[in-house]
Amino acid sequence: MKKLIVILNDLEASGKSTVSRAISTYLSDHEIRHQLVTSDERDVDEHFEGEFWDMDEEIELSQIIRALDKNQAVVIDVASGLARNWADFCEAEELDTLLAEMDVEMTLVIPEHPSERCNEEIVDLVDLFSDQADYVIAHLPLEPKGSVPNKWKGSYAAKATNYLGAVCLNLPAIGDDLATALESSGLDLCGAIDQMENLPRFAEVQLTQWIEACTETLQRAEDYLIPETSDGLVGAI
Repeated sequence: MKKLIVILNDLEASGKSTVSRAISTYLSDHEIRHQLVTSDERDVDEHFEGEFWDMDEEIELSQIIRALDKNQAVVIDVASGLARNWADFCEAEELDTLLAEMDVEMTLVIPEHPSERCNEEIVDLVDLFSDQADYVIAHLPLEPKGSVPNKWKGSYAAKATNYLGAVCLNLPAIGDDLATALESSGLDLCGAIDQMENLPRFAEVQLTQWIEACTETLQRAEDYLIPETSDGLVGAI
């Protein structure tokens, strides 16, 4: 059973790129053959090892089929403002039926931070996709910007995703040492992950510790992120 892992949240600066890099690293650590895809042109530079798919235009079904044929998992980072494009594509192409025929499960990973707007966005996404996918809610320690702070526990978004069997994860914060290392390197977190081999030793150590903490956290969502072999064992083929 292969995995189509889609990271989406239409709010800007909600942590999608960070979460997609963390999941890609997690899959690599488990020796899972996978393709990382972004639909945000700002992510694409000489250090980005994934592919760019333009979701502003019509999404090509053949791209998804080809990527799934070649890999055990495909991780798609849907750029802000394009979640509805992805939902429309899924409906128009009856993607749930196609994925079932291909023996693929779709997991929606939704970054969350404690704000009213973010909760509303998650409710909208659940309404769009309903039971077409498994859900992982990735709680990020971000300060809400331009929105009223709102706790996750007891919110309608929490109840809706819990009803659909979502796994909730608390991803680690960027500590002071890592923040200092990133600043001195002139990189953000995603840029540092993309070029770890070029980082100064101090920055590499701090980033490695953060990634290890992420990996430990993501392990709780193993069933939704790691493909299964035909004999039922979780792991690489």
